[in-house]
Amino acid sequence: MAEGAEVVSAFEKLLGRTATEAERVQLRKIRDALDLRDNDALWSVLFALQYYDSLYRQFPKAIAAEATKILAETRAASEAVMRANVASAHADLARAVALTAQGVARSVARRWQLRWTIIGAAVGAIIFASGVFAGLRL
Repeated sequence: MAEGAEVVSAFEKLLGRTATEAERVQLRKIRDALDLRDNDALWSVLFALQYYDSLYRQFPKAIAAEATKILAETRAASEAVMRANVASAHADLARAVALTAQGVARSVARRWQLRWTIIGAAVGAIIFASGVFAGLRL
């Protein structure tokens, strides 16, 4: 067996999977830096630390995946709210335009009514005056 192969094998048993090349390199660096032998008792502690390190390295990926999911859900919810608000704004605008149009129509009708009333009164006054004038001449 190659030097350090027992250590890697024991580490893989703890992980329940094959160690990655990065994990193997890190174990070799630790071995060389601390001048450890394959049967050194410190390996048990280092394996546990390495195991937790591999678990903690998965957290950013899990957090990113969850954040992406939440962002997509938030985006969908906000788009639904915006669509509902746009529909409501269109309905409010249509009502406001209708009310304004009715108000303008009433105002125009009043003006024409007033004009025709004045014209009718003027024509009636002219006819009345003509009748009075004609009656006085007789």
